[in-house]
Amino acid sequence: MRNQLPNFFIAGVPKAGTTTIFSWLADHPQAVGSRVKETCFFADPGTHVYREDFNTSHGQDVYLTAFPEPNSKTRLIFEATPSYIYSQTALEHIPDLPSKPKCLFVLREPGSQLQSLFTYYQNNWNYIPAGMSFDDFVDAILTTKLSFGGNELIRDALENATYLPWLKKWRARLGSDRMKVLTFDQLRHDPIDTMSELAAWCGIDPSFYGSYAFPISNESYIPRNRYLQSLNIALRDKIPRGFMYDLARKLYRSLNTRKPSIGENERALKTVRQKLAKDYESLAREFDLDLSRWPS
Repeated sequence: MRNQLPNFFIAGVPKAGTTTIFSWLADHPQAVGSRVKETCFFADPGTHVYREDFNTSHGQDVYLTAFPEPNSKTRLIFEATPSYIYSQTALEHIPDLPSKPKCLFVLREPGSQLQSLFTYYQNNWNYIPAGMSFDDFVDAILTTKLSFGGNELIRDALENATYLPWLKKWRARLGSDRMKVLTFDQLRHDPIDTMSELAAWCGIDPSFYGSYAFPISNESYIPRNRYLQSLNIALRDKIPRGFMYDLARKLYRSLNTRKPSIGENERALKTVRQKLAKDYESLAREFDLDLSRWPS
């Protein structure tokens, strides 16, 4: 069976459980995920995830190299680049692929999503200064006074967390039947039903998730030693993915990381939530979502 274009994309949003869903789908015997979760093939030029050597200008044959060979059981071929929701290139190209792909968007309560973005990019990467507080971060994105190393996902985090306009653009291109919107709350509180429903929508056997273990992936962390973390950032993309990469990653995490312990920052979170909560009712109505757990 020759390589085929993906028929499913996890297309948004960052820090809302997309890595976890990717790994849960990849474990399904009827699904084949891309070799690297985020191919970024449809990223916009000028964004920090754009790859000069791997983008739409290189053609679909190059894109196919991101996926393992499917087998006779394969029903779903997919990737997960959560920044696609904000990408004009993705919006232009993905809906018109000959595979007629469906797209999933996972939303997270904006205050929590911004706090997770902050923790992730400050500690797993070096885009946010180590000494910056979440208060200062929110002030910066409100006034757009920092570029954050050219990382547009951080710089434009507040605009990006206004989910409704982005989703409407995708619905206009995909149609309602090829688009699904879930919340992080659904994923966290009811993974069996959520993944079973998603599997059925994707055309793979939902019963697989009745006895599945649901491991968690890509959790944010805080490095114990930032010098070692700088070395980790510099070296980790140079190690080929596979057994040795996974082993080195596990060893590093055990030696130099701890779970974040950021408490609720009432001032910053209240500012974010008050600014964005005006869209919750329309968002819930437009995409049939239960947002009752989202504080405003």
